[in-house]
Amino acid sequence: MLLIDIVKKMVRVSKALMVKSPAQVDVRYEAMHHPARYRGEHTVDYETCIGCDACNKICPVHAITMKHLPLKKQNIVPEVNLSVCIFCGLCEDACPTKPEKSIVLSGGRYDMLSGGWHEEQNDFWVNVDIPQSYIDSRLEAEDAARVKKEMAAKKRAAQAAAKAEAAKRAEAGEEPKKEQKPFDGTPDFSKGVEG
Repeated sequence: MLLIDIVKKMVRVSKALMVKSPAQVDVRYEAMHHPARYRGEHTVDYETCIGCDACNKICPVHAITMKHLPLKKQNIVPEVNLSVCIFCGLCEDACPTKPEKSIVLSGGRYDMLSGGWHEEQNDFWVNVDIPQSYIDSRLEAEDAARVKKEMAAKKRAAQAAAKAEAAKRAEAGEEPKKEQKPFDGTPDFSKGVEG
């Protein structure tokens, strides 16, 4: 009986020495399993983003920061730190742009493997790289809109001044001034030709 117990223990110890325990396996560079509802890495569409900051405000772990742009309207776009993100998808749900969302969890598989160093977490950012040509075109459009708005304001001010002048002349009993058309380079033949 004693001999049988000793043999059983030896067999058990030899099996334990042959098979690696889970504590001995280096799992740092192996992909973990993903749950069925895993929503994947973020994609940000800077052209449809309106810079409302809703995704940043609703993020429960503060994984989203807003990148500032040199524009007046839509001057911020989201960037996501995937090493902090819990992939809950609230940012996508809170995005107000329609018909398609500006920030979307793209689904699929995204493996973040690192050696565990803090500096390596900087590799897990969804950065928004906006081409300079897009920024230049937006700045030109903003300048054109600003000039158009200023011209419309000047035109309204001139019309208001002309109405005030006409009202002032009407009160004084003077004959209203006839408006002169600006000279556009074409002769006016409506009066006839003097010869």
